[in-house]
Amino acid sequence: MVMVSEVPSSSHLRSSPLRAVGWLFRTASKLLLLLIFIGAGLFAGGFLKFSNTVEAYTVPANVEAADGVVALTGGAARIAKALDLIADSKGQRLLISGVNPETRVSDIANLNANHRPLFDCCVDVESRALNTVGNAEETGKWAKRNGYRSLILVTSSYHMPRSILEFRRQIPSIKLIAYPVPLKELNRDGWWGRPEILRVMLSEYTKYIGAWLRDYLDPKTIAALRAGMWGG
Repeated sequence: MVMVSEVPSSSHLRSSPLRAVGWLFRTASKLLLLLIFIGAGLFAGGFLKFSNTVEAYTVPANVEAADGVVALTGGAARIAKALDLIADSKGQRLLISGVNPETRVSDIANLNANHRPLFDCCVDVESRALNTVGNAEETGKWAKRNGYRSLILVTSSYHMPRSILEFRRQIPSIKLIAYPVPLKELNRDGWWGRPEILRVMLSEYTKYIGAWLRDYLDPKTIAALRAGMWGG
């Protein structure tokens, strides 16, 4: 009796690769969902920590004196607090960084009439900085020109974490003393339910993450990591 071996049908041969592709797709989808959930959890946890840090900021009762003071534009209270510091001899000069080119120094002085004499002796204004990185770069140049080794950094509380990060990256040799100006709305219970405040905090937190990641996405850092992994 002659035995005839079974030959797989063409439909069976076609279905095997399709099943493999389907399995790979389902597995990849599950992994993607898992990564999304993990990423969302990390983002939410990080935002909670960021918010707690910002909420905990208070105006220092007796800030340490420094060579100079720098105020980052973005709120009138920042400049007013910085001028108070100069008036209290907490710094020799004040740099107001990131001023709109169309804004005149006299306009700023008029808004701070109680400190008008300081604008004749102790206040510098620069309009080249367009963002926080630019603030840090221009402040570094100003500090170098004046021979300053320590600065009091004045900005809003929600902006302080990113500002400290960028300033330390740009001018690591300068000692920074944080002087956060709290946002009044953050001191109220239930600010999480206020869309305008939540939007500001989420936006700033996202920018902070971007600033933090730049250390790891820098080409030199990536090249160093690659060299460490592959031995050259």
